[in-house]
Amino acid sequence: MALSRRTVLAAGLAAPGLALSGSLARAAAPGACKVGFFTETKPTMIAKGLGWFDQGVGTKISWTEYGSGVEINAAMVAGGADFGLATGSVATAAGIAQGLPLKLIGMVDNIGPAEEMTVRKTANITKPADFKGKKVATPFGSTSHFRLLGFLKTNNLTQSEVTVLDMRPDAIVAAWTRGDIDAAYVWAPAKSKLLAAGGVKYVTYKKLDAAGYVIADLIVVRNGFAQEYPNAVVGFLKAYGRALSMWQKMPQQAADIVAKQAGVTPAVATADMSLYDFVPQKTQLTARWLGPPGKGGAFCHTLKGTADFLVTQKSIRRAPLLATFVRGTDTSYLAKAVA
Repeated sequence: MALSRRTVLAAGLAAPGLALSGSLARAAAPGACKVGFFTETKPTMIAKGLGWFDQGVGTKISWTEYGSGVEINAAMVAGGADFGLATGSVATAAGIAQGLPLKLIGMVDNIGPAEEMTVRKTANITKPADFKGKKVATPFGSTSHFRLLGFLKTNNLTQSEVTVLDMRPDAIVAAWTRGDIDAAYVWAPAKSKLLAAGGVKYVTYKKLDAAGYVIADLIVVRNGFAQEYPNAVVGFLKAYGRALSMWQKMPQQAADIVAKQAGVTPAVATADMSLYDFVPQKTQLTARWLGPPGKGGAFCHTLKGTADFLVTQKSIRRAPLLATFVRGTDTSYLAKAVA
């Protein structure tokens, strides 16, 4: 089983190819575009801060920050978001399984050790049994929540023994400052702030990845928007590719921009980004990840495994066959973006 990052809802109608002709021609640029995102220490903040996403789409983007992928999925269903930027694989798996009107079109990163448990030094937590009686916060429906549940399961801990609290990243930082929680499973920059305020890492990812609790950050698009404005979708992906290239070729300049956008120091931004595996866009098109257009890659199996786990947690009612996750992934736009 394999899994992925931020929260719940997904796919339906199969997005058409990018070739346009005759009566099927679509408008080149939308009059408006709405993007749901997270404030994070990632190259996504470069393309957002420098206006590259706006240029790629061809219009001024309306940005809304959400606390989890579940919220982004809900916004897409309601027409309140056209793109989900860095939505977690958990939310994406749930969305596809539930037939939500969105498609997975690209990756931001393979999370690995970047998303991890942080414990308060004074809580004296050094082994799994020490979590009994403790309060642990995480954004429900997120990749962090998914990993936290995996941690409890693989260590034979129950939620009657460990109090798991649902909090947005900013609320986690506030609760930590007040001394209300003993630990948290969350991503940066919230994680970095906890570490700077009396927290220490409690490493879980190696064991969890080996057990199939793999998580990633993804890019999803609302079906209706993609069908109407395929060129804008390609442009959006190109903008992220440009930002990723800056991080790879000019890391200090990239870190300065990300730091300003995320409200951290350049040193923190650099340290945070060094923990992620930012998969190159051309590599995403290989069988190891999303696969070439029309052919599902290995990551589709990860999504299927994630959905299977969500069923056991009663987060979703059923997990469809692998073919549903293959159909819910459309790399035709990504192939155009890297051509």
